[in-house]
Amino acid sequence: MHRFIWLTLGLFGCASASSPAPRAVTLPAVELSRSDGHAESLKAALGGSVAVIDLWATWCTACEQERPKLERLHAAYRARGLRVIGLNVGETPSVVSAYLAESRISYPIFLDPDFRMADALGEKRLPTILVVDRDGRIVQRSSTLDAETLATIKSHLTPTP
Repeated sequence: MHRFIWLTLGLFGCASASSPAPRAVTLPAVELSRSDGHAESLKAALGGSVAVIDLWATWCTACEQERPKLERLHAAYRARGLRVIGLNVGETPSVVSAYLAESRISYPIFLDPDFRMADALGEKRLPTILVVDRDGRIVQRSSTLDAETLATIKSHLTPTP
């Protein structure tokens, strides 16, 4: 059933514009596999850093359109402590591995093949971009890396000296 909902949403609509996350929503401590096979929770992977978590799938064309923006964000702000993480949703490790072998993604990818994290987050649309503060709270949800989302990210980063 999940796959049908995700596929239908991917074909007929994506997440709406930016919106602040509900107050005090904390990133769930769900253990996932990274694309390299190691198990880790996203919260542990962030280690107290500000983060952008991109929920995506290989079949999602809107997700593919966001990827260059995420790559530029990762390159521009990682020195200021920003972590960009991709969270592939609903696909097998072999599908993701084949995709990653042909793609140039410089940030870490986590796998959520059974929708545990997506369900815990209450997310049903792709792409979804989450901005997470240093305390692991989701401070914004968006379907795109737009100006409002970028402003939220910058407001949580350490100022440049």
